[in-house]
Amino acid sequence: MKRFHVPLFSAIVFLIIISCNSNKKENTSTKDKEGVEQQKKKPKGLEKGCYVYNDNKSTISLQVLKREDSITGTLLFALAEKDKNTGRFKGQVKNNVLLANYTFESEGVESVRQVAFKVKSDTLLQGYGPMEMKDSIQVFKNPKSLTFDDKFPLVKKACVD
Repeated sequence: MKRFHVPLFSAIVFLIIISCNSNKKENTSTKDKEGVEQQKKKPKGLEKGCYVYNDNKSTISLQVLKREDSITGTLLFALAEKDKNTGRFKGQVKNNVLLANYTFESEGVESVRQVAFKVKSDTLLQGYGPMEMKDSIQVFKNPKSLTFDDKFPLVKKACVD
């Protein structure tokens, strides 16, 4: 009788081990699937780093330095046949649009104007619309009705010092 119990006992232990391993695989694969799905659902937003447009004639470079309650960084416009201006910006992202005040210097004069960029994955599209002067700052008349143009797409790249 002892011979009968040993194979039966071994078979039961073997089935338990197989059962536990298949549960671990299912749990791991379920967790992996959930993680991949969350990554797919979570769109990339505006991240710290550099966003650049350059066609060898014109350059636009936006560098996000700090991303907290407000977004801060530097911005450069060097468009063909236009005055170059460079400065800093501070603003916020709402509904995937960075709306910021851009303080810049052009031809030795400091000015402030509003800029807007739509965040699309790792690309920024500049916003355009009618502007007006308010408290010595050039602002968009209606920021909710801006047109976003892909003429100068700023693509996230490694920052160059």
